Amino acid sequence: MINMTKPRISRFLAFQRVSLDITHYRSNTTPLSPTLISDLSLRLTTYEQKRFIQDESFYTHNITLEKVPGRNSTPYKSRKKADSNFTDIMVVKLSSGAGGDGNVSFLRESGRAKGPPDGGDGGDGGSVYVQPVEGETSLHKIRKRVVAESGRGGSSSQMNGRNGNDMIIKVPVGTHITLSPGCVLGRENAPPGEGWVHLNGFKEFNLERDFFKDLKKRKVLDDRAQERIELIQDSFPPDGIDLARPGPPVLLLKGGRGGLGNRHFHTSDIRNPRFATKGRAGLSGVFRFELKLLANLGLVGLPNAGKSTLLRAISNARPRIGHWQFTTLTPSVGTISLDVATTDRTFTVADIPGIIAGANLNRGMGTDFLRHIERAGGLVFVIGLDSESPVADLRVLMNELGPDRMDGKRILVVATKADLPHTKVKYDSLVEFTTQRSWKTIPVCAIRKSKDIEILIRVMAETAGILK
Repeated sequence: MINMTKPRISRFLAFQRVSLDITHYRSNTTPLSPTLISDLSLRLTTYEQKRFIQDESFYTHNITLEKVPGRNSTPYKSRKKADSNFTDIMVVKLSSGAGGDGNVSFLRESGRAKGPPDGGDGGDGGSVYVQPVEGETSLHKIRKRVVAESGRGGSSSQMNGRNGNDMIIKVPVGTHITLSPGCVLGRENAPPGEGWVHLNGFKEFNLERDFFKDLKKRKVLDDRAQERIELIQDSFPPDGIDLARPGPPVLLLKGGRGGLGNRHFHTSDIRNPRFATKGRAGLSGVFRFELKLLANLGLVGLPNAGKSTLLRAISNARPRIGHWQFTTLTPSVGTISLDVATTDRTFTVADIPGIIAGANLNRGMGTDFLRHIERAGGLVFVIGLDSESPVADLRVLMNELGPDRMDGKRILVVATKADLPHTKVKYDSLVEFTTQRSWKTIPVCAIRKSKDIEILIRVMAETAGILK
């Protein structure tokens, strides 16, 4: 009798799309080339990476890696933590605090049944600020829901309520903030002339008084004036806010104004005002935070072209390095110093995940991370000479980036893996192609820290505008 049991799948992989074949195994331990999902002779795991895009819908990237022992150079736990911590797009709902209500109270003294009104004002609601700071490289620390504290209500003895605490969101330098499509900023206040706080049992009494009716008419004018003020301070730029350099906090959402206590309504005609005003409402909106890393140069290349190895050879960065496609899953930035003894002359290089033909159609990793090279002053195309046609690879990269991203940028072409045999003919054809466009081309072997690395650093500094 044959015991038929179902393959067990760990709880960690329960949410992932897993393709397993328990009857076929690979016996050899040689490096394996990337395999299509349709090849059921291998044990494959398809990881789904979801990202939130501007139209508030999800799309999915499938990254297929063969599960072979000893394949990954970085421990799984460390790799998972490093990859999951990077976030370059966040959709956040922000709300400022509402103003506190004014208080209705009267002075109490011995020998006096009721003294003059002494109700305090309500405190203003807390505002929401955003501050670009250095040292941050990801948006993953930002909460998806941020609410500032509302103002406290006033109390007796002319004591005003405490203002609500402001919320300051610290973001990396290079963050661009826009209002989510379809979101309209607005406050849910009472109609002009309304929004009163009545002493218990005196609401009907107040509404019937002539002096209160006159106050409501005057409050209509005051509320409309306040609405015009809020309309100006609540406006958000259509193109968003670009936080390209460190600076002080920038106001996003202003808190509501606190209400007035009954002491403000004490006149010769109104001896005992048994009413106060409510605080103004806070402001809520959905914003899109988009990080565009600031770097002097952006490294662009096909998967497994040697970008991460090159960045490791010329800088102090330690990106994840391996022998399969889509190794770099998150952008990394390396800082290169021209002089060992001083750090005065430095430039930064951003290494983005490799793109493939059809990336603009959302194939592979798509063009999710190309935003990180939009601010770069120069581009470095990394072309592997182990390819069948380096010129064709360069054409693919140029086509996927498009003329807009390349316009006005200094461009350098780095031919990696130049130590491999039979690469001179390929390199000569690449030089001929780049010379027609007045681009510089330099061959290197990034694994060995030879003299060509030092020459490359100088040429990259010229491309970055550090040297002339």
